[in-house]
Amino acid sequence: MNRYVPQSVMTPEGEILDIHIVLNEMFKSGDKLFVEYSDGPTAYKARPKTPPFQWGAAGEVVPPHDQWLKDFDCSFWGLDKLVEPALLQQNPNFLERDLKETKDVFLQWAGALQAVFTIYQLQGEADVTVDHITRMNIQQFRHFISNLKVAGGGFGAEKADESFAAMAPLCRGSSAKMDSNTSATITFAGFLAALAHLAHARAAAATGVGGAPNTAAYTQLATKLESLINTCLQPNILPDIARRMSKIRTALTPGAETLLKKGRRLTEHTLDTCQLKRIKAAAVRVDLRYVCNHLIKWRLLNKEFNLPDLAYMAVFAKQTNGQPDQFELQPHPLDLDYDDFERLLVAMTHYLHQVRKRKEPLEEYLGEIMDFVYRKAGVLQEAAQQDDDGGP
Repeated sequence: MNRYVPQSVMTPEGEILDIHIVLNEMFKSGDKLFVEYSDGPTAYKARPKTPPFQWGAAGEVVPPHDQWLKDFDCSFWGLDKLVEPALLQQNPNFLERDLKETKDVFLQWAGALQAVFTIYQLQGEADVTVDHITRMNIQQFRHFISNLKVAGGGFGAEKADESFAAMAPLCRGSSAKMDSNTSATITFAGFLAALAHLAHARAAAATGVGGAPNTAAYTQLATKLESLINTCLQPNILPDIARRMSKIRTALTPGAETLLKKGRRLTEHTLDTCQLKRIKAAAVRVDLRYVCNHLIKWRLLNKEFNLPDLAYMAVFAKQTNGQPDQFELQPHPLDLDYDDFERLLVAMTHYLHQVRKRKEPLEEYLGEIMDFVYRKAGVLQEAAQQDDDGGP
């Protein structure tokens, strides 16, 4: 064989998996994975890069979770080709300036755009699975574009497909060459880049006010992106998210907060059971996908609610501010700490209280949901003596 140790384990879409996860907990029999081996002591391009270790007074200094966006490579995503030639002729240094300001727009709206991506990547029919939590397919992107109401004024919806198609190959890892049948999907970074391409195409197709000439050739890419966000995203998508967040927030009554405080220790133990890594982390943060697998085992996900419903619950769990334009960028893929998991329990309770038309006070039903989850997770002693397959 003359092979060395594996260099990476990847999904068909090219996503490199955490080396510490337990594969048979994350994937079912028949799922496809790819393993890269080295022919010698060489570094593979697809191998995860270990960040430089830095140490402070409190120990290792971990890079901020938004560092990837600060380091966003606009040229890799083709954004450098969207800067207008007329502007470059006026100032050869304009390319760097426009790309920096475009990245600043991403940073300003990153929290809201992440929430939008989270919600729309889980929209669809029964074929939407936990695997979709990190990627968006063309049907989901089209759903987003339809609600964005970006078409019109000479701009056709087919341009949105072109933006998606241009980004999808860039979102694939090296395994894309191994599995040519993999459905085209985009990551969150690819989604951001697709929005920039969409903004550029939209501006190019627009007609001037009163028949005036189109000024797109003299407009910055950053300005085009801001226009797309301000005239389409803000009025057509964000209000619905804000409305849903406001409704869930009504479940956070003083009584509910008291109940959560009393059950905090059991809540922490429950999230601990969701960890799939062989090595327990010092600070517990569990990937949302891992939590979803347990929600399925607890007969909640795919029985009491589905992934599109869970998307709004997850956004509520991660965002303490109810206004989408003030959302903050969270670690991606989304993960849950103890506080986030508490808020997820509240969001689940609110949803089930409504769809089941329960009559008791919401905080009383929250207690029932918490007890059900604790028993299913096995963190209550009496759960070991029960075999309850019923729902809450």
